[in-house]
Amino acid sequence: MRRQIYFPGRIGEQPNWLLNLANKLTIYGPNLSIPTGDIGACMDDAKWCAYLLGLWLEAVRAFSPATTDKVDDALMGTGNTVITLPTFTAPALPGGVTPQKPGALARIFAMVARIKKDPAYDEAMGTDLGIVGAEETSHAVPKFTTSVLRIGAMEVVRLGFYKYAHDGVYMESRRNGGAWEMLGIDTESPYTDERPLLNPAAPEVREYRMCFWDKGTPNGDWTDVAKVTVSP
Repeated sequence: MRRQIYFPGRIGEQPNWLLNLANKLTIYGPNLSIPTGDIGACMDDAKWCAYLLGLWLEAVRAFSPATTDKVDDALMGTGNTVITLPTFTAPALPGGVTPQKPGALARIFAMVARIKKDPAYDEAMGTDLGIVGAEETSHAVPKFTTSVLRIGAMEVVRLGFYKYAHDGVYMESRRNGGAWEMLGIDTESPYTDERPLLNPAAPEVREYRMCFWDKGTPNGDWTDVAKVTVSP
């Protein structure tokens, strides 16, 4: 699904955006020509998504380290007490929040498109709802630059990048015309490639490319390939 630019790129900001949309629809919904039932369904979707991306996801992330520790203890720990595995308990649903069918966020994006076409819609309403975004300035790929620096006895390649509104960048590299391989994932520029030379006595050609990285997944198109030579 193509990212909607008005929707926050950072997961931590998404619950507030969703709750704002749900709350403001109680104000603007009656002025729109969209059926009341459809507005109410969108509000239910927004509240459900806010719970999933907020309370539920935070609880899952807090629970995950406990499971890793328990597995480590079960496999390599000591003692005579039988292991009791942890059980995840989801946080209670806030008042007014009910589980919804799959595709809740996709339905919200579709509703935003309907709202923007409604005769009663204007820029002030869109700003208050949080659905005004700079779609015309979206970027299909990251932008990055390369520079070769000498640090001590070796040369390194510094990659400066612009991720725009995305979580980070996913980087691949190949050396001396070999196969592409994952170089790393980074959320803050710059990234420094400090790999030793394949042959410590000979220069090598390194090529780089990037795509966006969001919610744990690389996505979008690759950038053009940048090529540099790293010397002993």
